[in-house]
Amino acid sequence: MRTENLITVNDFCVYHNVEYTFIDYLADAGLVKVTTVNKTSCIPLDEIQKLERLVRLHNELEINEPGLATINNLLQKLDDMEQEMSVLRSKLKLYED
Repeated sequence: MRTENLITVNDFCVYHNVEYTFIDYLADAGLVKVTTVNKTSCIPLDEIQKLERLVRLHNELEINEPGLATINNLLQKLDDMEQEMSVLRSKLKLYED
């Protein structure tokens, strides 16, 4: 993985004013992916949006870590259902035309 596609966990924590242990919990729970490069924990750029959403839920709505796991699971199911509906609509259009 190229290092220009990564942000260090420390930089993310400083910028968003969150504890390093919070990111560790999310990574251990499988909610975000954290990679190690030269003994430095880093977050891939494609995980930043998801991580920022979890930080906002935690800080602004005061949702605890287990609650974040539940919400993330529900949001993932919702996204999967939306993709499935899109596929089904495409198939339906084939029969309508």
